[in-house]
Amino acid sequence: MEIKKLTSFKPDELGHFGYTSSTKYEIHREMNDNKLSITLELLPLEAEYDKTYPRDQSDIDRYEHLIPLGYSLGAYKGEELVGVVICEPQEWNNTLYIWDLQVSSEYRRRNIGRSLLNNVTENAKKVGFRAIRLETQNYNVPAIRFYNECGFTIDGIDTSLYTNTDMETGEVALFMAKKL
Repeated sequence: MEIKKLTSFKPDELGHFGYTSSTKYEIHREMNDNKLSITLELLPLEAEYDKTYPRDQSDIDRYEHLIPLGYSLGAYKGEELVGVVICEPQEWNNTLYIWDLQVSSEYRRRNIGRSLLNNVTENAKKVGFRAIRLETQNYNVPAIRFYNECGFTIDGIDTSLYTNTDMETGEVALFMAKKL
């Protein structure tokens, strides 16, 4: 397996993009005059949650803009692309933002995602970024665990990123960061 700078990527190249989870982090918010607390409670789901991300033209446009910047990487088995990490430098806060991490389903659980993140981390340190950031969802417990194992911690919660009723009816955005 070889990790190298990505030169091109079409979102459907790696197949299905999504996840399955049997648990979620439920968000609890308590606020009064003396206290504001937000807690995450891991709960089992009644039925397995299967999420598929549709790709649209805005994804393709974003990738075409970001890949030439040189921070996105691909994992290759010979000439075959089997994984990607799409990254964007954010100068205003000196961080590298991960927009997408994807490994082809037939190559998962072979440490390819971990290798991609390790290479991103090494490159980000060399350039002098202070942190790497990304966004996931409270239902994507497998990703949260994976990112945590790779040194990321939950750094923020946005309870209305997707809709005005995220906490009541849907997914809640969790932001994770790895300080360098």
